[in-house]
Amino acid sequence: MKFKRCSFTLSTICFSVLSFNSVYAGCDDPAKNRVNWERCDKQNALLSGVNLRDAVLKETNFQKANLQKAKLNRADLEFANLNQAKLEQASASKVRFVKALISDAFLNGARLNNSKFDRAIIQRSQLTNTQVTQSTFYNTDLSSSDLSGGNFSDSNFEQATLSDVVATNTNFSHSIFSQANLESGVFEGANFTKAKLDNTILTDANFQNADLQGADLHNADITGVDFSGAKLGNVIWVDRRRCRPGSIGSCL
Repeated sequence: MKFKRCSFTLSTICFSVLSFNSVYAGCDDPAKNRVNWERCDKQNALLSGVNLRDAVLKETNFQKANLQKAKLNRADLEFANLNQAKLEQASASKVRFVKALISDAFLNGARLNNSKFDRAIIQRSQLTNTQVTQSTFYNTDLSSSDLSGGNFSDSNFEQATLSDVVATNTNFSHSIFSQANLESGVFEGANFTKAKLDNTILTDANFQNADLQGADLHNADITGVDFSGAKLGNVIWVDRRRCRPGSIGSCL
């Protein structure tokens, strides 16, 4: 909480609380660019296609809201509740979803590039064919979500949980998964070229026909992993040896 330094006079009482954005939140204001709905209750709201660019939406309750095709670019949704919300085909680049609740939600086909999902909870959600490049998912829980066909390239998943996810034909190239948990995930045909998978838990994961060329898997737990048909050329293997170019299914 920050307070503005004020000069007091006998005729003026000066008070200015800069961080209490909720004081200035207009919960009844219509959806518009830069609207302040901080801590407002928008549960079940019908907001399909609305313009919420640069909006202040911290701690806002959007549970079960319809935000399909909404424009949320550069909005601040830190701590927001988006559980069971519909955000299919939403335009939401450079958005702060830090510590947001986004479980059982629908984000299919959304454009979420350059966004921050650090420490968010995104369990059992649908993110098929979603564009989420150059984004951060530090310590984020994505367990049991469907990421199939999405583009998550150049993103950071350090210490994230992706156990039991389905990510068939998903692009994770050049992404960082250091110390992440991908246990029992389905990554058939996924692209992990030059990805960092060091110190990860990959137990019982399915990497059939995935492309891991040039990836770093040193110190990863690959117990029970299925690499059938996977491209492993130039991979830094769990024991730090480099796989030969053209390795398929096993590190030669």
